[in-house]
Amino acid sequence: MLAIGVAIAAICTIGGTVVLGLSFWSALLLYSLSGTAATLFVAWRRFRCAELNEKRVSHG
Repeated sequence: MLAIGVAIAAICTIGGTVVLGLSFWSALLLYSLSGTAATLFVAWRRFRCAELNEKRVSHG
């Protein structure tokens, strides 16, 4: 889960730096924000899938 967040953050940072010409601090901020958002999204999706699977199992 964390690896996915880091990978997405790295891709966003490299893309933002190359395409937009961001400074070091802007790229670091983009890395932090995109990594946090991606990690939270993946964690939320895993929670939802586990919750739905639990409902399916309990209902037979």
